[in-house]
Order: sequence, then structure tokens, then C-alpha cells
Amino acid sequence: MKEFFKTPYLLLAIAAALTTIHFQLLDRINHQGPFLETALMCWAAAWFLGWRKRHDLRLKSNATASAIGLVLIAWLLFRSLNFAEYDAFLRFFPLLSGVSVALLASGFALKPYWRELAALGFMVIPSTSLLSVTDISPFTAEFSGSLLWYTGFRVVQEGVMLHLPSGSVEVYQGCSGIQLIWQHISLGFLFLLLFPIGKIRSLVVIIAGMSIAFVVNGIRVALMAILVDQNNREAFDYWHLGTGSLIFSMISVSLFGLLCYVLLEQADRAAEEEEEEAQA
Repeated sequence: MKEFFKTPYLLLAIAAALTTIHFQLLDRINHQGPFLETALMCWAAAWFLGWRKRHDLRLKSNATASAIGLVLIAWLLFRSLNFAEYDAFLRFFPLLSGVSVALLASGFALKPYWRELAALGFMVIPSTSLLSVTDISPFTAEFSGSLLWYTGFRVVQEGVMLHLPSGSVEVYQGCSGIQLIWQHISLGFLFLLLFPIGKIRSLVVIIAGMSIAFVVNGIRVALMAILVDQNNREAFDYWHLGTGSLIFSMISVSLFGLLCYVLLEQADRAAEEEEEEAQA
């Protein structure tokens, strides 16, 4: 059995099949939203990490590890047959798939695959439930209110309400920016798995990513408050639920991407300088 799973193309086929099954399960329940986006990013990151180290992998499993891997795969397939609604199984499926393939490939030596497993394990986090109980609306309202005040608008903030002379807006949880912040955390986590840039820069990525998402969304909320004050309902709907909301998300992600690029360039230059000093 251990010789059988030394064939890299067989392992590749198993991994591809498990990935396909996971997305078929998502399609079966017509699941959309943050988890689908996270699944796409995490699977892509895991595949990229595996492909990048393909020449360094040592396919050396054993009968016990291979048997456990096959049992895991069999259970995943059996459980998938009766899967009908979103539950924890859908979140654990990628991680269990990754563990089973790693067991078939290298036995119990899972350390070389920790980045791939971390990327797949990120989907275990119940983001939907986590975001539903995390309400930062008062902080968003306070920031947007301060932004309006310091730019010359007469605004009064009361909790999650922003009162202007000709209208008021309420900052609901869905408009607080928490989903955009989580998106940046997810992107930052996967970026750090793909491109290790050191502890300090890694901390900057996470903190700055959250800050960028919060500030950009706060500007969007302030803009909507201005539109309400001007009684411009059409423009308000555009920036609230229409394409305008996606534009702000795109701006936020672009700024975050630029930050990651700059930090990656700095890390590469620092590594080159250290290498030159070592050779000198």
C-alpha cells in the first residue's frame, strides 16, 4: 500500500477529486457569502503551496498512516452522500481532506504540510456565527460622525445614529464594516502563509489590514449620511446596496494589496542584503 501511494499523479488526482467534491457540496446547498469566498481563497492557497514545493516532497508513507488516510477519505465520501444543508462538516471537510492526502503521501510526518493544512484549517472557523455576534456599529458610527464633524458638517451622534440637519442614518451591523475587516484578515493570513515576511511585518499586515477596512467603510458610511441629508435617495441606494458598495470594497482591497506588495518588497530587499553580507 505504501508503494502504491508513492505515485504523485494518484495523490494529485485524489486531492483534485476531494477539492471538487467540496465545491459540489457548496453548490448543492446553493451556499453563498463569506464562506464561499474563503473556500475559494483557502483552496487556491493550499494548491499553490503544494505546487510550489512539489519538487521537495518526499513520498514515504507507511501502512498504518495510509490506512487511516483511506478511512478518512471513505468517511468523507460516505458523509457527502447524505449532505443536504450547511453544517460543521462542510467547514471541516477541507482540513480532513488535506490530512488524509498528507497521510497517504508522507505518513505521520505532517510538519512539511503545515502551511497547506493551516490554509485549509482556516475554513474551520465559523465566520458566519462569529460575525453575527460581533457588532462594531457604535465604533463605526463614532468614526463616521467624527469624520463628518471635522469636515464641517453639523452632525450629532447618538449610539449608532447619525443625525444631520435634514436627515438621519442608522449604522446597522451589516454596514459596520465587520465583513470587510474579516475579508482583510483572511487575505492577510493567507498572504503570510504564502510569503513569510517576518514577525514585525506580519503584525503590520494584520493590524493595517483591519484599519484600512474600518477607515474605508467609515468613509462610505459618512458619504451615505451626506446623501441622506441631501435627500438624494437614488445615490444613497447606489452606494448602500448597489455597485457603489462594491467600489469601496475594491478600493479597500486594492490599498491592502498595495501594502502587502510594499512589505513583500522590503522583506525581499532585506533578505538580499543579509545574503550579500553573509557572502562578504
